[in-house]
Amino acid sequence: MLPVQHKPDVARLQQEALALAAKPTKSFHAFARALWAAHSNDPTFLYEVERVAGVKRRTLFYLSKVGGFLADYSITEEQAERIGWTKIQIVARHVANQPERISQHAMQAKLGIAARTPAHALPAALEAQDAPSQGPLRSVLLRLPAEQYADVEAALIACGAEPRGKGLVGKEDALVQLAQYFLDKSDRAAP
Repeated sequence: MLPVQHKPDVARLQQEALALAAKPTKSFHAFARALWAAHSNDPTFLYEVERVAGVKRRTLFYLSKVGGFLADYSITEEQAERIGWTKIQIVARHVANQPERISQHAMQAKLGIAARTPAHALPAALEAQDAPSQGPLRSVLLRLPAEQYADVEAALIACGAEPRGKGLVGKEDALVQLAQYFLDKSDRAAP
């Protein structure tokens, strides 16, 4: 049985979460942290918040996870509000999939990426940041007439690139493969 002094604290947390639930868009940082604290003490609490806030339970569950993440990494309200709860949720999910706890410095780097990356591109940007560097990268900028671009695009697709939106995904690997194929072919043709 829980100590008697613990019960008023849970009640206070629930009261705070319900008060913030009336206007959940006012400050998602405070709402998410209060929701997390109350939910971790009483898992059935989300049902009551759902009724009061008119927010779906799934969203409340995500907000609760975000609240735990905000508390765990001491993310300030200003920073969280600037980034937004959707992107914070993506960062939280990414961090939860890491084999060990990341440092505060690494967390600030991830939050910096989140601040300047659109939500749809954020998971890939976070994965790219975690990928080990294979040395210095070089950039290639090509300006091609439309008819030549169609040929280059077809060759890249043949080498494994995939059309996505108005561009190609995996074009870097496909370009390297295309270059290696050409070099191998020209080596065989040389006397």
